[in-house]
Amino acid sequence: MSRKGNVIRGIIILLIVLLIGYGGFKGFMAIELAGVPSTDIWMEDDAYHPDTVPRLAMTPGEDYRILVLADIQLESHPIKDRNALKAVRKMVEKTQPDFIMTAGDNTSWVFADIKTKQLIKVMESFGIPWGVTLGNHDAEGRADRIWHGNRYEDAEYSLFRSGPSNIHGVGNYGINLTNGNGEIVYSLIMMDSNVLRQYEEGEDYDFIYYDQIKWYEWMVRGVSEAEGRPVPSLAFFHIPLPEFNDAVEAWNSGKIDPADGFGETREGVFCPPFNTGLFSVMKDLGSTTHIFNGHDHVNNLSVDWEGIRMTYVQKTGRASYSDRDMLGGTLVTIADGTYDVKVEHIDLNR
Repeated sequence: MSRKGNVIRGIIILLIVLLIGYGGFKGFMAIELAGVPSTDIWMEDDAYHPDTVPRLAMTPGEDYRILVLADIQLESHPIKDRNALKAVRKMVEKTQPDFIMTAGDNTSWVFADIKTKQLIKVMESFGIPWGVTLGNHDAEGRADRIWHGNRYEDAEYSLFRSGPSNIHGVGNYGINLTNGNGEIVYSLIMMDSNVLRQYEEGEDYDFIYYDQIKWYEWMVRGVSEAEGRPVPSLAFFHIPLPEFNDAVEAWNSGKIDPADGFGETREGVFCPPFNTGLFSVMKDLGSTTHIFNGHDHVNNLSVDWEGIRMTYVQKTGRASYSDRDMLGGTLVTIADGTYDVKVEHIDLNR
C-alpha cells in the first residue's frame, strides 16, 4: 500500500477509535446511580427520643469548636479540586475543630459521584466527627440525591443522616451537643433546602417545604420536652431564606448597628421567590439562635436579624466563581460553661 494509502487508513482508524470512544464516553456519562431510600418514617405525633439522635460531647473546661465549610464544589477540575481539598485540610489544621459541618454544594457537575467519594476520604482522614448538608449542585450529575446521602451516611466518622423518607429532601437530621453532665446544651438541626422548582414566572430555587417545617417544630419541641427546659439550636442549610434579603437591605442601608454584624455582600441574595414561613416559625419557637447557609459565593455577611443571627459561611473551594479574599471557612465556638456562641470567618489566604 502506498504512503498515501497508509495515511488514509490511519485517519479512518483514528476516526473509528474516536467514535467508539465518544460512544463509550456518552454511555459512561449516562450511567444513573440510584440510592436506597431511607426506611425512616416520621409522623407528627411520634414521640421524640433523644437517644435516637447522634450526640457530640463537650470536653469539660474547654470550648467546643465547629468548623463550617461551604461550597467546596469539587467539580472534576484537577487544579481547582486539588486546591479545594487543600483548603479543607488547611482550615482543619488552622482551627483544630471538634466537629466539621458543611453548608452544601460539596460537589457539582456530572462526576459528582466520584468527587463525593473523594471528599469522604479526605473528611474521614481527620478522624473527627463531621456532617454535611446537600446543596443545589450536589446531585446534578450521574447519581441521584439519595445515592449521595447513602455515601455520606455510610462513612465511619460521619453523623449525616438521610432523614425521614416521607418528607421533602435528603438530609433532614439533628445532632445534640451535650456537656460533661450529659445535658443537651445545643441542638444542631440540618435541613435540605432542595434544588429547583418551576414557578409561574419560570424556574428558580426551591424552598424548604411545609412538611420539613413541621419536622423542625417537632425536633425543637421534642428536645426541649426531653430536657425539661428550652434548648437552643443552630440551623444549617444551603440556600438562604428570603429574610436574609431583608437583613442585607437593612445592613447596606445602615439601619442595623454595625456592632450587630460583620462581613459584606458582593452579590444579591439568591433565595427562593416564595416564603414558606420557616423564619417566622423559628422566631415563634424561640429556639434557633443562629442560621448558617452557603450558596452565594461572594457574600460573607453575618448579621443579627429579628433575634436570629444569619451567617453566610465563607466559601471554601475556588470552583464556579469566587473572590480570593473571600475564601476559607467559618468557625463557630460554643463557650464552656456559658454556652455563648461566637462566629468568625477564617480566611484561607491569611
